[in-house]
Amino acid sequence: MFFPIASPVRRQAKSAHELAMVNLILVNLLMLIALLAGSFLQHGSPLVDYKLVGVLVPFFVSLAIIAFTFYQAARLAGGGPWFVAAHWRLATNRYKILLIAYAVGAGLIATGWLLSTAQKSAGMQALMFVALQRVAIAPVLIALMVLIMLESGALYQAGRGEVPDSLLTRFPPPADLRGGEAEFVSESQS
Repeated sequence: MFFPIASPVRRQAKSAHELAMVNLILVNLLMLIALLAGSFLQHGSPLVDYKLVGVLVPFFVSLAIIAFTFYQAARLAGGGPWFVAAHWRLATNRYKILLIAYAVGAGLIATGWLLSTAQKSAGMQALMFVALQRVAIAPVLIALMVLIMLESGALYQAGRGEVPDSLLTRFPPPADLRGGEAEFVSESQS
């Protein structure tokens, strides 16, 4: 649904999605590249010592950005412009998908580690762990691609003064933006 939102407020709303895009494209893709590259490193490589750092640093930076987004959404919901708060809330809803993908990927890596400890030969241990480590990248990468598309659409919507109808049912606009209760209800149901 479109709202008559001033340009500075629209820019503030876009900042939630711009931050999400930076997190998704720069930080998370870097983490996935480090995870995949780390699975190809040989034992004698000087980069083996930095394999875990290359994955954990972007992961914790991403978690910090996600935590900031949740904090900002809660702060704005309590006392900021409704349109800005709605878009920050939309970004937090999208981050929930990313957190689920993280959990699935971590579960696959943990399964690979458990299966590798059950193997008797060292070659099979390494093979089992590396195989599931590479498979664990898939759910995060798929979620990442979907979220990049969703966030780019939300960035466009914020610039136009639009809020998705699904968000309006959970986070209704104030009375001064509705333009009439009957109009809001009829448009949000279609």
